Amino acid sequence: KVLGTILLLLNLISFLLYLTVKTSNTIILNDDRDDKRNEKKNKEATNEIDLTDDNQSFLAIKSDKTFISHAKSSNGSAKSQCALIPEKLVGRLRIDVNSTITFEEIENETRNLNIEIGGLWSPTECIARHKVAIIIPYRNRETNLKIFLRHIHPILFRQQINYGIFVIEPIQNISFNRGLLMNIGFIESLKLSNDKWNCFIFHDVDLIPEDDRNIYSCPEQPRHMSSAVSTFHYRLPYETIFGGVSALTKEQMKKVNGFSNMYFGWGGEDDDFRARIIASGLQVSRYPLEIGRYFMVNHPKDQNVNPERFKLLNKVKERFKIEGINSIEYKVVEVLKSNLYTKIIVSYDRNLILNKKHR
Repeated sequence: KVLGTILLLLNLISFLLYLTVKTSNTIILNDDRDDKRNEKKNKEATNEIDLTDDNQSFLAIKSDKTFISHAKSSNGSAKSQCALIPEKLVGRLRIDVNSTITFEEIENETRNLNIEIGGLWSPTECIARHKVAIIIPYRNRETNLKIFLRHIHPILFRQQINYGIFVIEPIQNISFNRGLLMNIGFIESLKLSNDKWNCFIFHDVDLIPEDDRNIYSCPEQPRHMSSAVSTFHYRLPYETIFGGVSALTKEQMKKVNGFSNMYFGWGGEDDDFRARIIASGLQVSRYPLEIGRYFMVNHPKDQNVNPERFKLLNKVKERFKIEGINSIEYKVVEVLKSNLYTKIIVSYDRNLILNKKHR
């Protein structure tokens, strides 16, 4: 009897534990579903598209070797369009922030990639699906630039993208204007390539992609690439953020009239850019956080905050069609082509830009 009673109690305890675990799992799943519902509502409210489903398709077709179009290679054999999902992708990457590396050492590391002068590259074994200009606004960040170039070239090589890297730098003793430099990069990269590029990635030099499945291409809607940055603990600091790294087609850039040229100093130009996108009837898309991961390399913080940014943001809808790419004024001082990138040095007149009537 004692043994039977003990066995009965053990069975009862096991059953109760089973119910506890099952109930606990149900709560977690329900909470997860509630989070997803709330997240979906938030995204709908902020005109954003979550590409989670798109990314699942992206991962599912990794083994698909079907090609869409063909051309003739130099030896007369058929040349296929590059795979939708390149087979050389490795996923999550280790970031090396060695600040002592030289440009010469980076050139030696990437020599087998056969990068062309000016930081240009295109696959030879297939026809690239994307023709992408990487636009980097730049000033006094040589260490960041070296770390960026060391990582980005191998990533884009594995993604089989036809790309060029353009670093846009203002002359010394004039105020830094990130949006204006982005616009200049858009215009000048097209001039240098005979209107070749159809996709533009606007890229802060201190952000390094941590996953090569974050494809540097332009979808049907503008894409916020850097959705999970290390300094924000790989979370969105706020839903409407559009800074860091973003991707737009040539047609989208023309539709939104590019960035505003009015933001001198730090802050405001990215929020203005996003407002232009929404006002133009477009939406913002993102990869899931586990794909859109970026490591931010340490650098001195910008102290020159733009005091006019909130006033400018309040008038985006009134201003964006007449102020941007179609109103830009600048001069190209010099174009320097190295083995890893093209640097475009420019000048502009702050007073001339700020005193225009569209302000």
